[in-house]
Formats: sequence, C-alpha cells, structure tokens
Amino acid sequence: MTTDPNVPPAEAGAKAKHRVTNWRDYDRALVERGGLTVWFDEAFLREHWRPAPSGRRGAPFEYSGIAIQALLTLKAAFRLPYRALEGFRTLADAADGAGVARPRPRTQLSRRARALRVAIPCRAGTGPRHVAVDSTGLKIHGEGEWKVFRHGAGKRRTWRKAHLAVDAGSKDAVGVEVTTEAWSDSGVFEGLLGQVEGDIEQIDGDGAYDTRAAYAAAQARGARLVVPPRESAVPWEEGHPRNRALEGIAQHGRKGWKKIAGYHRRSLAENAMHRLKQLFGDRLASRLFETQVAEVHARVAAMNIMAALGMPVSVCVGTTAA
Repeated sequence: MTTDPNVPPAEAGAKAKHRVTNWRDYDRALVERGGLTVWFDEAFLREHWRPAPSGRRGAPFEYSGIAIQALLTLKAAFRLPYRALEGFRTLADAADGAGVARPRPRTQLSRRARALRVAIPCRAGTGPRHVAVDSTGLKIHGEGEWKVFRHGAGKRRTWRKAHLAVDAGSKDAVGVEVTTEAWSDSGVFEGLLGQVEGDIEQIDGDGAYDTRAAYAAAQARGARLVVPPRESAVPWEEGHPRNRALEGIAQHGRKGWKKIAGYHRRSLAENAMHRLKQLFGDRLASRLFETQVAEVHARVAAMNIMAALGMPVSVCVGTTAA
C-alpha cells in the first residue's frame, strides 16, 4: 500500500475523509449518461413550453406545468435521475432552436414536481365503466415490504402505497392515489372513485374493500360493488347490497359466485400493478412525499400512453388437463 506524503497519518480509530477534486468534469459525465436525442414539435415548444402570465408579483416560472410533466414522463419512461435527464439533447438543442428557455432539471423539476398536478390521459368510455381497484407497495428506501411486514416500519424500512382504479374495458388507470403504508385500501376508496369520470356500472375489489364506507361510496356513484365477504361474515341490515353476495355464495359457493358476478375481472387491476412495476421499477427515487406523489402520477400517465399504443388481445383456444 502506498502512502501520500502530503496527507498526515490518520489517528487510531479516525475515519478518513475524501473530497472529489474533479466535480465539474464528473458532473458533466453524469449529465452525458442521459445523452439521447428526442425532438419535440416546435409548435408545442413555442405555445406550451412557457407558462401564461400569472399576474402575481415576482419572477414568473420559466416552464409551464405541461413542460414539467413532459419531462417527468420522459424521466419515468427512461428511468433517469434528474441529472441524467439534463443530458437529453432535446432539452438543450431543441429548446434553443425554438427560442425557449434551456431547462435546468436539477433546479426546476425537483422543486416544481412538489406542487405539480399531473394530468393523467385516459381514453373516454363508450358507456358505464367496469372498474377494478387494487393497491401495491413502492419502495423508497430500506429492505422492502417483507421486512417491514415482519419487523415493522422503521426509519430505514418503509414504502409508499399506490392505489389504482383501472377501466376493465380500455385497461387505462382512471384513478390513482398515493399514500403512506399507514392508509388502508378502503380509506382512500372514495377519493379514488372521485377521479373516475362518467358513470360506473360495477367495481371489483378484494376483501380489503369489504367495509360499510366502501359500499356507501359505491352506492353514491350508482355502482355495484363486488367484493368477497369474509369467511365469517354475517348479514347486515335488511336490504344492504352486501347481503346479496352472501346469498349468492350460499347458493353457488364462493367460486361459483365470483364467476357469476364477474369478479375475476379484478385481476386487471393486478395486471396494471405488474405493468407499472415492470415498466418503471418498484422503487421511487424522490425523497419528499409530495415529489413521490408526482413521480407515481407521471409513471401512471406514461403507462396509459403506452397502453393506448396497443395492448395484447387474448382469447381462450382450449383447455389443458389438470
């Protein structure tokens, strides 16, 4: 081992300190890792890149909310950190060519994302929607969901929950909520339904939605809630819609009732959760909760855009021996 004669020997038990001496060059290298040329339409840059005057005192924003969302969508689609996003050629060359401000994602995106209201595109339905709801965990730091389940949430082990409402027809996510792990699925059910536009015919959910509040929220939207009651469930007051599920299970069995009620379309929500993690990973990069919400919403927006390009169509062609 060689020793630098200009560095004094460390005392016993002391921790060595290091300093990066080529930070400017290293910073540029990190930027260049995102070197990919993507072109925006020049009319979009001219008309939408800068925000409209707010009429308030102080310096206006350099970039509109649409521009921030577009960059966050690219960040999600290519799994880029903010610094690597700066390496996109479109963010410098195309912006200069259109006469708009050159983005500085590290100083603008991370701050603007905290208060950004992401517009999630989804296709309009042709009739009442059949909606499936579910939730999944997204890691932020630590060892993940299993360790938290076994040992409890701690400072170094926690995650965020993404709750989705998925249109069974178009496969689009038509509602999204982001919460901490302390929130139950039924606790955000009403807010999730509030994001679904148009009429709702049926809502499928797992046993976590077998609550009076969930049934009341579904009734308020004129929808039928299909949720498997608990094994030890007893009838509620006369005329409550949950009682029909108990009657159907008593008559046809739990498996038969699920088939008759169309409950198995709930798997479409699970499929959407799988796509979300497969496309963008199961870990969030942001540290602040407000920015994590925007990050999840941007991922869902990108997922809907990808789904609109085309989805597989499968049909039953036979059966196999058990």
